[in-house]
Amino acid sequence: MTVLTTLVYSFTKNDISEVVKIEYKESVVSYFGKKTITKKDLLKEAKLIDIADRRFETKWKNKDPKGISEEYTTTGAVFMKPGVKPRIGRSEIEKEFTASVKNVDRVEFFQDELQFFGEMDVAFQRCHMLGYVNSQKNPIFEGSYVILWKKENEEWLIEYDMFNSDK
Repeated sequence: MTVLTTLVYSFTKNDISEVVKIEYKESVVSYFGKKTITKKDLLKEAKLIDIADRRFETKWKNKDPKGISEEYTTTGAVFMKPGVKPRIGRSEIEKEFTASVKNVDRVEFFQDELQFFGEMDVAFQRCHMLGYVNSQKNPIFEGSYVILWKKENEEWLIEYDMFNSDK
């Protein structure tokens, strides 16, 4: 808990001079940092993360665990789920999703909150998700997750990913 408290404190209390907020797809998108940005800048980055979320969904639907693992940073990415030790690195994350895509045919992500920090190169996202089997209309899985995004070579990739089951 101390690490999480320190992380949150460092993002929220680190000489923030700029706060910009917009609404995007029924969620609040914010920037906290020293950089001067416009709402247009914020919307552009929010759309890029939305595109990354849709890429992830498509790769899941296509049962592409290697492709899913490539949505994570090249070094040190972490995937955590309840009851299992964290998967660290793309190869371990690929192993996790090799099993996951067998049990759930498709997922849908819905952003609840997105916050950018620093030089607009780190973002925190809180979402909820639904998982489906075959063409069933009702989900077999409902969950919530948090992601810490990091820009790597001008592309938004997942650094930390943690979820839980809501039902």
